[in-house]
Amino acid sequence: MMNRRGQAATEMVFVIPVLLTLAAAAMAVVYMCWQGIKVQEVANLAARVQGQERVAGGVDLATIQQDNGTNLRGDIDPTLASQPLDSAGLEALQGRQLPRPLPTTVYGKILKLVRDQFNVNELSGLFVPEPKYGLVGYSDQVKVVRIWQPPKYFGFNVPPITVEATAYGGEDSHAYGLVRWGHTTSGGGGSPFWAEQDQSNGQYNNLPNPNHD
Repeated sequence: MMNRRGQAATEMVFVIPVLLTLAAAAMAVVYMCWQGIKVQEVANLAARVQGQERVAGGVDLATIQQDNGTNLRGDIDPTLASQPLDSAGLEALQGRQLPRPLPTTVYGKILKLVRDQFNVNELSGLFVPEPKYGLVGYSDQVKVVRIWQPPKYFGFNVPPITVEATAYGGEDSHAYGLVRWGHTTSGGGGSPFWAEQDQSNGQYNNLPNPNHD
C-alpha cells in the first residue's frame, strides 16, 4: 500500500505541472483570440474616422498635416522589425514611443479612440501607427497592433505575442468625392472651414442643407 501511495504521489508531482501548463496555454489562446477580435473591431472604427475626417485640402501642406495630426508622427509600427520580438525588444519599443498629436486632430482622435477601448495595463503594448494614405481610387489604411507579454511560468520567459489588425477607410459620405478642407489660414490659426461665417445669416455653421442628405 505504501508503495502504491508513493507511486501515486510521484505521478502527481509530474502530472500537476503538465495540467497547469495546459490550462495556462488554453487561457492564453482564449485571451489572444479575444484580443484579436477586439483589435480588429477598433481598427475598423479607426478606419471609419480616418476615411470620413481626413483633411486633404487646405491653404498649405503644413496646415493640412497639422489638421491631420501627422506632423508629430505618433506611434511606431512594431511589425516592421526585422528580428523576432523578445522581452527586451518589447521594452525597447515601449521606450521609443514618439510624441502623440493633439486629440483635436484626425490622427490624435484615432489614437484616443483606440486607447480608450483598452485597460490602463494594456496601453504599454498598444501601438497605432500613423495611417497610410491611399492613392486615387484606394482607401486609407489604419493598423492597430497589440503586444502582450505573458507572465513567467515556472521560471521560463515566454516571448511576447503580437496581434495586429488592418482596416481601410473610405471617403466622406457627405463630401461626394470632394476633399475635406481643414483650417482656412496658414498654421491653423483661423477657424476650420465648417466654422466659417455664413454670409446669408451671419451664423457660424455650414450652409443650409434642407434635404439633410
